[in-house]
Amino acid sequence: LSEKVTIPSAFDSVFAGYNDIQKQQGLDLSRYKRKEVMHYRYEITNYKDHDGTVYVNLLVYRGRVIGGDISSASPGGFVKGLRGE
Repeated sequence: LSEKVTIPSAFDSVFAGYNDIQKQQGLDLSRYKRKEVMHYRYEITNYKDHDGTVYVNLLVYRGRVIGGDISSASPGGFVKGLRGE
């Protein structure tokens, strides 16, 4: 999947929580409020210790990764930073 998305100008509680994950990995999406960025999603087929579908999501602005996560598509799944933390 690849699509253009706009970083919201105001973060609701869900997006603020997502940005907390970004901050823990040295990134911060608040610098990109109202910017149009590319979202890329790839399936991870060899994710350790998980049987369900897992994706890596990348947010890219002007050729630079500005955010991302590893997430499970399973109900009650997980969202982690790119380092899996």
